[in-house]
Amino acid sequence: MVIFWNTTKHKLPPKKYPPHFRKRTKKFRFLLDAAFAKPDVFVKLSKKANLAHVYHTYGLPRQAEDGDIYILGCREDRLIVSADNDFKKYVKKGGTGVLVIRSHLSNEQIDDLLLNFVKGRDPENCKGKVNKLGYS
Repeated sequence: MVIFWNTTKHKLPPKKYPPHFRKRTKKFRFLLDAAFAKPDVFVKLSKKANLAHVYHTYGLPRQAEDGDIYILGCREDRLIVSADNDFKKYVKKGGTGVLVIRSHLSNEQIDDLLLNFVKGRDPENCKGKVNKLGYS
């Protein structure tokens, strides 16, 4: 049996892990309410988040009930983006979260607003919460 002793007096540099070993944050997954445009319109946001639309992606009717949209958001694990303030009554602690945005904003303003919301946040911290954006 051979025993090796640490003969160096210098501390070894810490191991540098390759980029694929670093912990990555999960990408945001948004479900846009029928009040919003197609996901293709939000160019900047689509680079940072996964976008789906209630009508264009999933084929729900334009007048779908809020409860149905919330169930779809929970099933698909998507954060709901809506201009409707009535989603508060559906949000549960373990369920998906809701972002309420003012309805008078343009598509470019919504794109920038959601992009600023995404930066530096973890999607897991938004679950079961209602966040209002664009209200000041």
